[in-house]
Formats: sequence, C-alpha cells, structure tokens
Amino acid sequence: MNPPKFEKERLDLFARAGFPSEGRRIVDEQGRTTYLIESGPTNSPTTSADGRPATVLIHGGLSQASEWAPLAGRLPGRVVIPDRPGHGLSYPIDYRGVDFRRSATDWVKHVLDAAGVRRADLVGNSIGGFFSLAFALEHPERVRRLVLVGAAAGLHRELPLIVRLWGNPVVGQVISRTTITDPETFRRRILGTLVMAHPERMDSDHVRLMAAAGNLPGVSESAFSMLRRVTTLAGWRRELMLREETARLAIPTKFVWGDRDAFAPPERGRKVAERMRNASFELVEDAGHVPHFDRADQVARAVLDFLAEANAA
Repeated sequence: MNPPKFEKERLDLFARAGFPSEGRRIVDEQGRTTYLIESGPTNSPTTSADGRPATVLIHGGLSQASEWAPLAGRLPGRVVIPDRPGHGLSYPIDYRGVDFRRSATDWVKHVLDAAGVRRADLVGNSIGGFFSLAFALEHPERVRRLVLVGAAAGLHRELPLIVRLWGNPVVGQVISRTTITDPETFRRRILGTLVMAHPERMDSDHVRLMAAAGNLPGVSESAFSMLRRVTTLAGWRRELMLREETARLAIPTKFVWGDRDAFAPPERGRKVAERMRNASFELVEDAGHVPHFDRADQVARAVLDFLAEANAA
C-alpha cells in the first residue's frame, strides 16, 4: 500500500470508529516531518470550552497512530495522535548513536509546540509510555495527567524473546527482512504473539492496515535501529530505565494494564504505582499489551474517569 492510500484508509478507519479527523504534517528545525491525526479542524483551540487540555495519544513500538482508533472517538475535547519517528507517515530515523531519551523528550515537546498545545493529558502505550514518562519527568508543568496503557517501556527490563532477538545486530537483520503482507499472518504472528489476548476479535480492515503500515518506506529499517538502541539480549537497556525517577513524579498517573500483557506481568506496574506519590492502577482482565484492542469499553472508561477527575477538581 502506498503512503497516500495508507493515509486515506487510515483516516477512513478512524471515521468509522467514531473519530472524524484530519491529518497534517509538522516540520522541525531539521526539516523532519511528523504526521499528526487530529479531531476537528487543525486550527481548533488548544483547550476545550471547559478548560480541558488537549489529549495527546502516543503509540507503542512497531506500531503507528491507528493503534488508538478503538479509543480516540470516545475521548472528549481536542485529541492529537502523532506517528512517532520512524513509524506510520512520520520521518524515518536511524536511532543508532542517538540519545534515545533526549530524542524522545525533544520530539514530544516539538509535537506539543507545533500543535499549539500548552498543557496536555498524555496517554502512552509501551514505548509511547516511555516517551510520555520521559517528557513528564523533564517538563512536568506541561502535563496535567498521565495515563500509561499497557506495560510502559523503561519500567522493567523484561521483554518477550522475539523483541530481544529483533534488536540483535545479527538475528534482527533476518527478522527485519521477513516481510508480512498477509493480514491473517500478521494477526497470528504479531497480534497473537505480542499484542492481544484475542486477536480473532480485531476488525479485518484494521488488521490489514496494520500489516500495510509495517511495509511503508523506511519503517522496517527505523524499527530495527530503534530496537538495537533500546534492547539487549538481556532485555531493556539499563541506562534507559525510568523506574527510580518515576517514584518522585507528582503528576497524577493512571496505569491501565492487561492481565495477559506479553511484555510484563501486572505486578510490575502495580509495584511502580504503589511507590509513586499520586498514582493508581487498574487491571484489565483477559487483555494483552494493547488492552484497548481486547477491552476497548473498559479502557475507555478508565481513561475517561481518570481525566474527568481533573476537570471536576
């Protein structure tokens, strides 16, 4: 699927999911383009009429913005969903030799600045959780509330074997060259192994789009370089761990964790939440690493209730 067709079909997917949206591109000082999907006109106010900050959804690794299709249409106010660097329709990147944490925080800041968002509710999944946490630790004044959906990268070292192998300089090259174009093969090998408790429940059009996303120009190479940068055969790199710093984070934080998350068991998230100053934990039963794929209603309610608490305060 070529990029223009992918762009149209993805926006159509969001519209069918109750999230009529527009796509646009923002450019950083180095001329690199990040693609955003936003609810309503792109010149909409930075906050809702009730003063609610924009909600920014940051997808996980080896994914792209359509990850949030089951959830986006359920969120009120302005919603901004970017493709992370190297994924979807954003710029390709070679992460080798890059300060990954600095790159992540600078990119989130660029997204907020370019979108005109002064303060945001950040919602992140997996590596998107790492991006969200790293930014919140450095710029707490710009984050009202933080939601970590699924096991957030950087809070634990364990990773599925296939992810650790994928980041290996030798084995990872072989895996990266294994192109999956058939949606049902993608459903079985990727969704069924890493992402969902019940991959059979995923809408076929969404599966087809996710399979196509992995074959967009530059995505495979960017993903491989990212995994090389953040993993070893032992797991997540120690120098990129955020667990100890997270304990001092004062921003209200909500963990929403599937009981069948392939990346880390719920106990990991619950223990982190218990050590934090202002955090809560919700278990989503019979759900995987992207719990809103399995249990969209429960995840949406957890996020909505948590953000609503701030509006009522």
